[in-house]
Amino acid sequence: MSLPSERSRLTDIEKYRGQVLSHPLARGIAPNEVREHLASVPRQRFPMVAYANRGPDPCIQPRGGFPLFEAQYQLTQQLSEAGADFIPLTIDSYTRQNEYDTATQLLHRSEEEGKNYLNGYPLVSHGHELTRQLYCDLKKPVSLRHGTPDARLLAEIAIASGIAEIEGGAICYCLPYSEGFPLDRSLLYWQYVDRICAIHSTDDAPINRESFGPLTATLVPPAVVIAVEIIEALLAAEQGVASFAVSFGQTGSILQDIATATVLRELTRYYLQEFGFGSVQNYLVYHQWMGQFPAQRERAAALIACSAVVSSIIGADKIVVKTVDEALGVPRPEINAEACDTVRYVLRTFRSAENVTSPMIESEAALIRSEARSILDAVFNIPGSDFWDSVFQAFHRGFLDVPFAPHADNANKLLSVRDAVGSIRIADAANVPITHEDAQLEKELLESREDRNDKTYRQMLADIRLMV
Repeated sequence: MSLPSERSRLTDIEKYRGQVLSHPLARGIAPNEVREHLASVPRQRFPMVAYANRGPDPCIQPRGGFPLFEAQYQLTQQLSEAGADFIPLTIDSYTRQNEYDTATQLLHRSEEEGKNYLNGYPLVSHGHELTRQLYCDLKKPVSLRHGTPDARLLAEIAIASGIAEIEGGAICYCLPYSEGFPLDRSLLYWQYVDRICAIHSTDDAPINRESFGPLTATLVPPAVVIAVEIIEALLAAEQGVASFAVSFGQTGSILQDIATATVLRELTRYYLQEFGFGSVQNYLVYHQWMGQFPAQRERAAALIACSAVVSSIIGADKIVVKTVDEALGVPRPEINAEACDTVRYVLRTFRSAENVTSPMIESEAALIRSEARSILDAVFNIPGSDFWDSVFQAFHRGFLDVPFAPHADNANKLLSVRDAVGSIRIADAANVPITHEDAQLEKELLESREDRNDKTYRQMLADIRLMV
């Protein structure tokens, strides 16, 4: 048994940093100069300050990234003016896969031809000195959104650019995105990312880490999401991260969203305290629908409005928003800005009372809580030299199993479908260690579904396409 502990903290980080920062595209990043720059950045650029000042509504964060500096600068300005509380910097797919040469070549081609040959901002290619100029006058946090199993160089350049929120994690940015990237290597590389975030943090201005809770965004049971989120929070805390946001995506069931938020918030605090990390500031982030979006703009707008209301009901600290063009491709800056304005309007107009509950919500929360604790207890009891090793073994044993994750280290044996009210149910837990009683309750809840005798793949297809 190897439990989360400060003893797993990387003590020889500077040796590894020397290797990472020797990359030509690091362009002479000097840790001391980076610390000086972060000290000069307005305190409002740090998520802890934004969360403390957010008022009764969740903070709003869109997505967005363009390859050319000028386009990214314009997007930043438009989103800020539209009321976004967090500004995104979404990275292109070549940089995400560490194909920096290809990203640089396509950046140059984009600059020469005035076209977008990348689907995001190639931060490593642009470098930290230029990227700092994106945010000279900005007094809002910038969030790095990517999807990178090996984010060491990317995170170094992001922090050197003055970016104080790094999204991702060893599990959430490996299993859904990279079929062949070894999970154990991702776990080790994200130790590095977490450690440099901690090193560059101060008590009043910590670098915030945020996990990506939607995972594959396809029928992932809440208990699995919660287990992964808490594991990533604990892995980060081991390395000294003092500010961490857990998250989850809209499930398609308001009842289940409320229950999931309740349990995720409760258990995150409990396990951080349990393992000696009670001082870590923790936050809850809610992602608007991450599955297939309706192509009709009216329906997309309705979906966006509904999830905004849910974010208020669950008391989320932040909501990550979509646009009415989600099904059509990369949204134009004005469409992205419009989404921020729409969500702000909904939050202001339909503000929810606190502590919305009912016997059905409490029953759902009890089931999710029991399942999540069973999974986590099984992981904590796996023998290993370090906690990350126990997590790695948990995937190989199938204790942790993320539906539809295209990764060699994922069992893909857990089977989930929706019940009659749209809540995600575990039809077959496979090796995921939930109790017999919880498994039976899941099956009983599925009995109310009218097409329960239909072929399972037909059920799944209907459940995946729920919103369209």
